[in-house]
Amino acid sequence: MQQRRLLEVWGDTVDGRHLLGAIGLGVGIAVPVYLIAEWGFDRLTGGDALGRSYALVIGLAACVIAAVVAANLFKPKRVVTIGESANGSRAEAMDAIEAELGPLGDPDDLPPAALAEVKELGLYDDLAAQHRKNRLAAAEGGER
Repeated sequence: MQQRRLLEVWGDTVDGRHLLGAIGLGVGIAVPVYLIAEWGFDRLTGGDALGRSYALVIGLAACVIAAVVAANLFKPKRVVTIGESANGSRAEAMDAIEAELGPLGDPDDLPPAALAEVKELGLYDDLAAQHRKNRLAAAEGGER
C-alpha cells in the first residue's frame, strides 16, 4: 500500500491529492458558472456594473456549492482517539494555570450559572480537588 502524503490545512489533516482535487473541483465549478452568469447578465443589462455584481454573487454561490461537494467527496483524514486522558494531566494543567494566574479558588463560590456550566463540563471535581490541595498546602505551610 502506498503511503499517503498528509498535510495539515487550517487545523485539519488532508490528503494532498484530495486537496488538489477539491481545488480543481472549485475552479471547475465556480469559474464556468461565474463566466456564464457574467455573459448572461451582460446580455440582459447591457454590461453595467450591476450585472457584473450579480454575476459575482452567483460565482460566490458556486464556490460554496463546490466546497460542499468537495467536503462530501474528500473526508478529512484525522485520527480521533477516545479514552481516558493520562492520569494527572488535568491536575498538571491546573497547576500550570495557578502558577500563571494564582489560586483558582473554591468552585462552590462561583455564581450558580457558572457552577452549573463547570459541572456540565465535568470540571467540578477537578476544581474541588485543586482547591482541597491548595488548602492542605496552606495548612502545612502555616504549621511550619
